[in-house]
Parts: sequence; structure tokens; C-alpha cells
Amino acid sequence: MENLYSKLQDHKPLVLNLANMVTPQHVADAINVIGGSPLMTRSIDEVAELVSIAGAVVLNIGTIRADEFALFEAVGQMANAQGKPVVLDPVAVGMPFRGQFVTRLLDSVQVDIIRGNAAEISWFAQQQTAGQGIDALTATTDVAMAQTVAHRTGAIVVASGATDVITDGKQVALVQNNVQLLAVNVGAGDMLSGLIATFAAVTSDYYGAALYATALLGAAGQQATVSAQGLPGRFMPALFDELSVADDAYITRYAEVTQ
Repeated sequence: MENLYSKLQDHKPLVLNLANMVTPQHVADAINVIGGSPLMTRSIDEVAELVSIAGAVVLNIGTIRADEFALFEAVGQMANAQGKPVVLDPVAVGMPFRGQFVTRLLDSVQVDIIRGNAAEISWFAQQQTAGQGIDALTATTDVAMAQTVAHRTGAIVVASGATDVITDGKQVALVQNNVQLLAVNVGAGDMLSGLIATFAAVTSDYYGAALYATALLGAAGQQATVSAQGLPGRFMPALFDELSVADDAYITRYAEVTQ
């Protein structure tokens, strides 16, 4: 993996988030503690200005409304035109309204990275994986399925689970995190999408950025579980503490990555 922390500290990129309104504080804190600059918007009137100063954008459909499609499309298209990475977090995309929203979005926006759980990623492959709302009812993502999604969409795919799968359709990496408290705390997936965008903002290697961010969160989650004594209420503050002290050596020391 490319060492991206030094690049991140040098550039301190602004990451523009069309955020899930359940989790914006967690996402903003995660981006901030690793050295990025988070910004959220819900106004189409400021999109042109904000995309122009952003290093990457995140499109999170967790709390979308039908009248927000123009906003999502505008942000994605402007980022495409300016060569800035677009990260899609397709929260509960298997539900009909959300699926229709994403289908329309993919017709007009090139998404560079898709980050979701097994059920969400399977939707892009037109396969059925058990899910309920935001939750996948299986922690396992089929590697071949993730590769299929990467080929179909032209995006890097990050399938979150007990073992995270990262693929560009050819290269495949597995991150063994098995951090149960990441699943317990709502917003951990949204945080990962934000972290991926932050690292993608400082490199042209989006696969490497996705792998780096996923390995970082897995490593930090493992260490935070220990210091939080396995308690969910203590976990998130401990996770931010771990993210704040992480660097390239931290990932090398604690991340469990198979390539």
C-alpha cells in the first residue's frame, strides 16, 4: 500500500459530503481527526463553489428525498467534470425508492468508488443477499460478486463485513477486521466512506486509497475494542482516539490485509 498519511497532512483536503442526516457528526469527526477538512451541504445553490474547492465528494443516500435528486446529480457531474473522486454510499439501496434513485444517478454520474455492505453491493450485481433496512443479514461478501460489480460500474468496490473486500475488478484485497462494535455503532460505514474519500483526494490510485482507508478503520477498530473493554458506549470515543494517533506505521503494525 502507498503511504498516504504524509500526503494527507500536506494537502489537508476538503471533503464535500451529501451526508446521511443520522451520522454527519461521526463522519465529520472521522475526516477531521485524520487530517482532512469535512464539509456538509444540502443546498444546490452553493454546489458549484463547494465542488470547486473540494478534493473529493461523498454521495450518501441514507436520508434522501425525491426532490434532492438534482442536488446529487449536480454534485456528481461537477466532480466528474473537474476530475475529482466521487464516492457513493448506497444505504439500503435494495429498497425500491432508493434503488430507483441510484439507477438514475448512475445514468448521469460516473461513480469512482462504491462502499456498502454485502446486501447493498449485491444489488449492483442484481443478486439477492439477505438484508433489512441498513443492515446486511450476512457478514460475508462473495469476492466474485464484488468483482462483477466493479466491472459493471467501472468503480472500485468496497464491500464491508467481518472481512472487507476491496476490488477494482482485477486486484482484490481482503481486510480482516472482525470488529463487532463497528457494526453495533450506527454510522461506522458512513465514516468509512468519508475516510475513503479523504484519502482518494490525495492520490490518483483510488483502489489504493480505498484499501488504505479500510485497513485503517479495521486496525483502529481492533485497538479501540480493547481500550473500550468491548463496551459500545465507550467504543466510538476510543475509535476517534485511535484514528487521531494513526500513521503509516500504525497501519503496517495493526492492519490485517491479504492481497
